[in-house]
Amino acid sequence: MFAQGEQNQPRWFLGMGTGVLIYLLIFLHANEVVDANLLWVIGMILPVMYCAELVYRQKTALTNLSVTVFGWIYVVLPFALINEIPVLTGQFEWQLPLGMFLLLWVNDTGAYFAGKYLGKHKLFPSVSPNKTIEGLIGGILLSMTLSFILSQYFTVLVLKDWLVTAVIVAVFGNLGDLFESHLKRSYGIKDSGNIIPGHGGVLDRFDGLFLTAPFLFFYLKFILA
Repeated sequence: MFAQGEQNQPRWFLGMGTGVLIYLLIFLHANEVVDANLLWVIGMILPVMYCAELVYRQKTALTNLSVTVFGWIYVVLPFALINEIPVLTGQFEWQLPLGMFLLLWVNDTGAYFAGKYLGKHKLFPSVSPNKTIEGLIGGILLSMTLSFILSQYFTVLVLKDWLVTAVIVAVFGNLGDLFESHLKRSYGIKDSGNIIPGHGGVLDRFDGLFLTAPFLFFYLKFILA
């Protein structure tokens, strides 16, 4: 999304490499390869990155660092937490991540059709002119309907918890979509990339996930602990 000049390439590779390291540490912890005590390494990353910025001695050092850290929080952390969600009970529960993705997809589908055929009231036109309040409600209702079906077959959670999960996915999924749209508009760009033809970029395929995963992780950790 952000253009990088040649002078910023070392910083870009350092930021990307550190993001991969954060992801791998959490992934290995979720798979019981490394002990939780090793996660202190993540806490040391920020001071190291700050020292690296001091080497460049640029006036934009704090801005560069904040953008890098934002990338870790916004992109790396949600993907890493997806590895933790299925093992929150102490054993691998494939129903949890699959249920989350199904609810995300159903929410998007419900929001699209409800917005297309019933949408009259704009949700946040200055950020995303196509989203409507009717679409938001349609996505939530269809997600809650699916949560009832999931509770019959995915018994790792009871109906009440699947209903709450559906609301979390629908609300934060839509907020994630709005936030990603706001990011693009703030930088005056239409798409976050051109890897996928006809789409707004790779981030558009995951924007709902970025905010959903952390909030769902903490809710499931609270009820399953």
